[in-house]
Amino acid sequence: MIDWRWAEVDTLENKGEWNEAKSLLIKNWNQNPDDLKTVIRLGFFCWYVLTEEGPVEIQDVDFDELETILRQVTDFGLVNLGTNEDFLWCFGYMISLFPYYFGEFEHWEEKGVSMLKRAYEICPDEPVYKYSYLGSFPNSDENLKDEFQNVHVVLEDRFQGNGVLSEYFKSVWNCWHES
Repeated sequence: MIDWRWAEVDTLENKGEWNEAKSLLIKNWNQNPDDLKTVIRLGFFCWYVLTEEGPVEIQDVDFDELETILRQVTDFGLVNLGTNEDFLWCFGYMISLFPYYFGEFEHWEEKGVSMLKRAYEICPDEPVYKYSYLGSFPNSDENLKDEFQNVHVVLEDRFQGNGVLSEYFKSVWNCWHES
């Protein structure tokens, strides 16, 4: 797994300086489009701001632009990074949860699950990939308790840093563990 820490971006995200974080991520992507970490962080950033707009009370952001960037980085990643397990996992996760941000709902929902499946097939012993794939099926919570324990053990190590990506996954999976 990738070291998700990126001090400058993490600081901007934590301060709620969404436009500045977006600009820095886009600048880095334009300078090095094949950098996996940049592609994933930019895609996740756009997805996060779009999906958390209400709960986090995000304002003064061009949400249409973020959706456009999300689709662009997704298309780019599918063509250029579509065999990488980290790309498949993270984008598969985002797509399977909110497929309508990517295009036609049913097509993208299926695409997201197939990406999670492929990441799991590439790395079947990776607990995060396995849990994400198995969790993409309806009514799977009860069957995932053992798998979740495996994810919980690696959570802090896999999602170091305090950017929105790391904090999101630590928060979401820690909340599930506590319930």
